[in-house]
Amino acid sequence: MKKFFILLAVTVGATLSAMAQKTVSYEGADEIVRLWDNKTAKHSNCETRDEIWRNNKKTAIRQSSSCELYIFKAAPEKNTGAAIAMFPGGGYSTLNLSISLARWYASQGITAAIVKYRLPNFGHYEATIEDAEGAVRYLRTRTDLGINPAKVGVGGSSAGGHLSSWVSNSMPDGEKPAFALLLYAWIDLTNSTSLAESKGLFQLLGKDYTYNDALKLSTHTMVTPTTSPSLLLLCYDDPTVQSTSSTKYYEALVNNGVKASMHIFPYGGHSIKKHLGECQSAIIDWLKWLKIIE
Repeated sequence: MKKFFILLAVTVGATLSAMAQKTVSYEGADEIVRLWDNKTAKHSNCETRDEIWRNNKKTAIRQSSSCELYIFKAAPEKNTGAAIAMFPGGGYSTLNLSISLARWYASQGITAAIVKYRLPNFGHYEATIEDAEGAVRYLRTRTDLGINPAKVGVGGSSAGGHLSSWVSNSMPDGEKPAFALLLYAWIDLTNSTSLAESKGLFQLLGKDYTYNDALKLSTHTMVTPTTSPSLLLLCYDDPTVQSTSSTKYYEALVNNGVKASMHIFPYGGHSIKKHLGECQSAIIDWLKWLKIIE
């Protein structure tokens, strides 16, 4: 009988282990840091499925249930003390990791951390913003990497741009990011005209969201004089997010006396790839003007 109970315990333990929620990590970074998951964080996104790769290159993640930072260390000989928390885009349903951009930041002496944040999973956005704020706070503790806590900013594209602008406003005064780099950012959630935006709204707010729910998380309505200085880069012919989404944020920044700059290219769609060199130069110029880098 004793042997039976031991065997039963081993069998149950093995079954529970097999059923444990699986997570994935991008393995090409200099360092991987896990902040928390749904069991250890204050909020949960209620995701019960395993995390999965969306593509064979393992640069796009779906069904995230944990928060991790993929850190690309600044080149030692160029280290500026600046760091950026990068929030992937993907319509709040996928995390498209911008690996090449992270490596470029590192080559410029800027420590880059791609944040695998917990996707809102149909309305559980408290977990998403918790991860964004937590990533900024964590990077400020990494003085061992030569990071100056006063030079930690955020950046992201599309939905990641929305999250970057959101955390630029949600954190308490004195804790907000030092800068924000917003690439073809989704800002105004009330004027969504594309299928991608509509799907993103369901992911962020849930299927029964109201106009007021969308207005509440439209970040141009959040701007105050203490919002993070922001650089906006986008294309006029973007078929996914209207260019006016960014112009509304820029106008709100200017009206509140926040340092801001915006570059709108005539073509290029929902991307900056066709103007990558110009955008990289604009980013460096912006950070120099802010005295984030020398």
